[in-house]
Amino acid sequence: MDQNFDKFPAAVYARSVLAPDLDIYRTFFSEALHDINVAHGIMLAKQGLLSTGECANILAALDEIHRTKPWANVPFDGSFEDLFFLVEQELGTIVGAEVAGKLHTGRSRNDIEHTMFRMELRLRLLNMLDEFSGLAEKLIRRAEKGKDEVVLLYTHGQPAQPSVLGHYLGAAIEFVLRDMRRILSALGDIDLCPMGAAAITTSGFPLDRAEIARLLGFSDIVENSYGAIAGVDHITSCYSSIRLGCLHLGRLVQDLVTWTGFEVRQIDVPDGFVQISSIMPQKRNPVPLEHLRLKLSLAAGGAEQIVQTMHNTPFADMNDSERETQAAGFAVFDRLSHALPLLGDFITAMEINRESVQRRIQLSMATITELADTLVREEDISFRAAHGVAHALSKSSLTQGVPLDQVDYQDFANAFETAIGKLPTLSKDKLKQATSAAYFIAIRDLPGGPGVKSMAASLAGYSVTLQTLQNETERLRLQIDRANVDRNEQARKLTSGKE
Repeated sequence: MDQNFDKFPAAVYARSVLAPDLDIYRTFFSEALHDINVAHGIMLAKQGLLSTGECANILAALDEIHRTKPWANVPFDGSFEDLFFLVEQELGTIVGAEVAGKLHTGRSRNDIEHTMFRMELRLRLLNMLDEFSGLAEKLIRRAEKGKDEVVLLYTHGQPAQPSVLGHYLGAAIEFVLRDMRRILSALGDIDLCPMGAAAITTSGFPLDRAEIARLLGFSDIVENSYGAIAGVDHITSCYSSIRLGCLHLGRLVQDLVTWTGFEVRQIDVPDGFVQISSIMPQKRNPVPLEHLRLKLSLAAGGAEQIVQTMHNTPFADMNDSERETQAAGFAVFDRLSHALPLLGDFITAMEINRESVQRRIQLSMATITELADTLVREEDISFRAAHGVAHALSKSSLTQGVPLDQVDYQDFANAFETAIGKLPTLSKDKLKQATSAAYFIAIRDLPGGPGVKSMAASLAGYSVTLQTLQNETERLRLQIDRANVDRNEQARKLTSGKE
């Protein structure tokens, strides 16, 4: 084994860090490095720091290197440190070391690498926002379909009140939209260009930081040059927002797991989402939900890993936030790219088991809150007094195992007279109406409730909000696309001698 520790790189360092790091660089960041090299070359020529001929030769060589990728399968042999130096070597071979070295005027691997990290993270966030957007669209469509599909909602693990599926999904739509806003906010922190910061303090050369930011599709520069290479809050805000999104969706998935349970049977799952047992012929296991829960948990854990990696690190340029960490974070995006479409399609496909829901609503007396409300309106008594009547009726009925829709009117009248000291004026028909799920839902038409008008207004509002978020995502994507076109066109003109 090579034990020469006096010559860089030591064999163990090469095996443990530099060789795998080169693979990460090649896999994830070669495209961004190329774009940065091209943009920087164009900017240097505009600023008179490269002649037109020198820039044309450099850009043509960079294009050849990018097309042929001579570094793609090169094993790490210690003759270069990373892909940046390997590309610089290739460039020197083509245009000469003197001209190739001019491309590095006014920049450092510090600002280059932090820029390429932001570029790759920016693209992944935009793609993930598209996937969140697709999920939100599916939730809205399923909520529209479910505006009259009655479900039983739970609190503290116990039956509480009836609603409709559209109302329940509306709550999920709202947090998904809020998570999208948080991710977009984090994207705004990332969409700032470090180029021109050089190692730490910018450069004495007359660089145009705003121009290179524009050529790379950024909205602006990271103003403070030290912060450009030392700050990590754009990373922590990114992965914190993703972690929250995973956590919130995981809670929804756990509800769906409960709803598929045999004892609950709130939703029926199509065969496409059911796996059978190898031994028990009766089993219908909706295991995609378990995979969803797992993927969301792993993604949340991966996001937390990145945030915690930044903990107690120096406020400086340091490897803790760089290639290995960035690549580890990209696994979070890969997991979500599987989880978000799966969740959207599962919710699209699931059906409410109406018979089971109706039976459990009556057995659990989930509508009895409205009986108390109705007594307040009809009998001119306080809510606390009406609550006492309803409580007494529900207690005796539950003890006897009598569903609410089968309660004898006389039992209600006796409970009322015992509590209030007089007979009720509420009729049998009114009692039946007050304890029905349909009436319970229809009368709750305040903003945000499950009533018809309220639901229609909420769903319309969700669509408007989603469109606004989609427009902002598309604006950022078009900004990058236009910059790519412009940068490539300027490079083409320079290399063809038209500029």
